[in-house]
Amino acid sequence: MNKIFIKRNQSLFFAILFLFNTNTFSNDEDVREIIGNVSKIYMSSMIYIFKSQSLINQKGGDKQELFGQKFVDNIKIIYKNKYEQGFPLESHLTVKMLLRSMIEVMEDYRELIRDDEIGFKGIIPATFAFQLSMKLSTKGIGLKIKFTRTEDELRNKLNMPDGWEVMVMEKIKKEPKIYFDQNAVLNGKPAFRQFTPLPMAEFCLACHGKPENNPLNRGKKKSQWTNIDMTGFKMENWTMDSFGGGVSISIEKSAFN
Repeated sequence: MNKIFIKRNQSLFFAILFLFNTNTFSNDEDVREIIGNVSKIYMSSMIYIFKSQSLINQKGGDKQELFGQKFVDNIKIIYKNKYEQGFPLESHLTVKMLLRSMIEVMEDYRELIRDDEIGFKGIIPATFAFQLSMKLSTKGIGLKIKFTRTEDELRNKLNMPDGWEVMVMEKIKKEPKIYFDQNAVLNGKPAFRQFTPLPMAEFCLACHGKPENNPLNRGKKKSQWTNIDMTGFKMENWTMDSFGGGVSISIEKSAFN
């Protein structure tokens, strides 16, 4: 009787262990998907900001495409075209708050965007990304997004990589791939972290490339070219083969409880 009881309990134990391990794997896969979605939405927003430079900087005109739900809808179009897949469901808190924060950032910029005296507004992918990161930090949802790269190649010191990001970038330089860590720490709390390396894109070279990539030099003689980009920084002469840094996304595990 006792042997039968022990065997039954052993079977139950191993069944529970199997289900636990299976569920843990499933949760990790779900987290990977959510973080992947957040990364793609983030990148889509930066691409849209770059493509909208003429609209952002023009004097007058209808600029409603840059605000509210229209802004989100345009990001969705970029997302679908770039990744050739449907836009993620907005039911998860992280995705919902990300989109809301994007709208809030553009709303903060509304007065500047609608100003008819200022030509270049300075709302470029890098500044939009930084403001979005700051906005998310106030939401209290345990989500952190940062566009960063190695310290010696960084313009905005507020995007300085932390120890985990430095370590990951060294690995990625040797073996380019998405790096996912399910046992990381963020603000002293257990977290999922992912670093997605980003290949250089044409819109990156407009500021970080060579003088021939500088939009300010278009239509000018080479002798008149400047190596100062539209934001006032000296161009770094990066090429399409340069290490483009990446998107670092962290989500506290408590966000999935």
